[in-house]
Formats: sequence, C-alpha cells, structure tokens
Amino acid sequence: MLGQSETTILVDPRLPSKIYQGITTEITGEGGSAAPLNDTMLANDRPGYAHYKVEPDWRTFRQYFARLEKQGMGINLASYVGATQVRRMVLGDADVQPTPEQLEKMKALVREAMRDGAVGVSTALEYAPAPYSKTEEIIALASEASKFGGIYATHMRNEGSSVLEAIDEAVRIGREAHIPVEIWHFRSRVRRTGDTCPSRLRGSIGRALKASMSRPIPMLIPRGSTACRLLFRHGRTTAAMPNSLSGSKTPPLAPAFAKTWRRLPKTGITSGKKSAAQQDVMIGVVQNPELRKFQGKRLTKLPRH
Repeated sequence: MLGQSETTILVDPRLPSKIYQGITTEITGEGGSAAPLNDTMLANDRPGYAHYKVEPDWRTFRQYFARLEKQGMGINLASYVGATQVRRMVLGDADVQPTPEQLEKMKALVREAMRDGAVGVSTALEYAPAPYSKTEEIIALASEASKFGGIYATHMRNEGSSVLEAIDEAVRIGREAHIPVEIWHFRSRVRRTGDTCPSRLRGSIGRALKASMSRPIPMLIPRGSTACRLLFRHGRTTAAMPNSLSGSKTPPLAPAFAKTWRRLPKTGITSGKKSAAQQDVMIGVVQNPELRKFQGKRLTKLPRH
C-alpha cells in the first residue's frame, strides 16, 4: 500500500526490484507526489530529477499517467496526491498558513488530482514543510478527496512521545472529513513503556475501529530508512539540510549536521524529547563521493572534529 517508485519507474519501466519480490501493484505518493508541479518546484527539485536523469515534462497527474502509459509499465501503479505537494504549489516551502483564498486553491488542486485518477490524499507530517500544516488544513483537503471516494493516508506527525496524539489527529481527520484513514509505518520510536506502550497504541486504534473507520494498518519492524534531515526539527536547520551531506566541501561532516548529531544521546531512547540516539542511526546512502567513506557507519563511529 506504499511504495516510492514514482520517479524510478521513469528510469526503468520494468521495475525489476519490485517484480523480483513478487510485487505487482504499488500505491505511491507519501506526502509528496509526482504531481501537481509548477516551475518553482521543478527548479528547487531539479537535483533530484538530475540524479535519476529524468526530465519532468508533466505538470498534472493526467499528464504524468499519460507518460507512464506511453512508455509502458512493469507493475500496476496508483498514487495519492500529496498534501505537501499541494501546499508547495500554493504556499511554497515557507512556514506560513494559507489565507481562505489560498486554501481554496489547494482544495481545487486536490479535486483536479482526484479527477485525474489519484486514489486519495496523503500526508508526511514529519517532513518540512508538512509540519507547518494545521489539522484544519488537512481536514479541508481530505474532505475534497472524500467526495471522490478517496482515502486519507498518513505518515503521522509524531512517532515518539506524542504518538498517541498523532493517532488522535489522524482519527479526527478521518472523522471530520468523512474519509477512511490509513496509518503508514505504525510504530513508536520510544523504547520504554508508559504512554507509548503497545497496549496504549492498540487501544487508540481499537477505538478508531469501533468508530467504523476501519482500514488496514501496515506494521513495521522497529527499523526505518529516511532522509537525514528528519534528525533536525523543522525550521532553519531543516531548510539547510538538503545540501549538508550531499554537497558539502568541508569534510568530514557539514557543521550543521555535526552540531545536531553530537547533541543526540549515545545510547538508548529514554524520552520523547529524543527521537533518536547516535547508536540507533546508520548512514545508508551518501551521494557525495568525498563523504562516501561514512556510508554504512553509525553516528557513534563518526569523527567528532
């Protein structure tokens, strides 16, 4: 129910990495999505497209799906329209709230995407600029998807000490937007029990199911892969992150990144105030050849100078 092949399918339409695992259908679009696009977004995201040698010649889902059909596809592919995508179209990446007029434009973009074939609206609320969205904004967008029989799918706002509040927010969005809810990556990063123990998590979901908001909940083992900017809180630091590891000319680590990881505890996630510890984080992929020697290393193994 969640993949990330919206760009790589344009590189190799056969998608052998999925086919060899027996995957024949994928739903993509986690907060961000292949469409809608505008020139400003394309300029900001150009390095990502250049990495895959993809030239984005579409602006809408209708155009994107037409390109897929023309080139051929190795699997079935559907997509949510990302709430982040819609927000960036109208508001950019800034920490601002939409005016009533801007919110109407965002809702219109969701309607257009649904007419073009999107299966619902999604959020990834831990990744800027999505955290700037208030719950009411998401409800408004999800309500538009609901009119077309869509689903609301979410990478929740918090998977640490506030995971229960994040579940409550997802449930509220479903209830007020009259839309089914799917929670991706259902887990808690906090290891100790208390407010985030499994029984409390099951209880929150149980209450939602009793309220007839039944959707499958994908389960994960307690490991994940994500962009290193998630170690940073949204704001100035996050905005500076995309180039910190990929484009730094100051080995061994970009100063902003080093300053942040040094503040993490060396062992154990002991409270919700710490979403990760140095021993829990491994650098998976480094695109900059100068920094590739750190690929596969945990933060505890990185030099401290």
